[in-house]
Amino acid sequence: MNDVVDQIRERIEAGRFRLSDHAQGRLNERSILLSDILASIPTWTVVETYTTGRMGPSFLARHILPAGTIHAVWGMINDTAVHAVLVTVYLPDKDKWDEHSTSRRKA
Repeated sequence: MNDVVDQIRERIEAGRFRLSDHAQGRLNERSILLSDILASIPTWTVVETYTTGRMGPSFLARHILPAGTIHAVWGMINDTAVHAVLVTVYLPDKDKWDEHSTSRRKA
């Protein structure tokens, strides 16, 4: 899965990414700036990886922004896709995530 993370990072850094309609809506709702997310990519933490999904192989990343921590799901239809996709963004629920937003709390 590290290959997918690297491939997605390379696409983002080359400007070859797009936002899903869902992600755009979440950014607008939460007043999160895409530029802040992009600026935090060098220090993101990959929290979970997914081998399949609507957007293909994807992963959940923790981004530290000036306004606080968010989670973002980044994906790619397949390894030959031209663009990476920002699938969604959300604020980690403190009841569901540890204090660093990197591990799910046990139910």
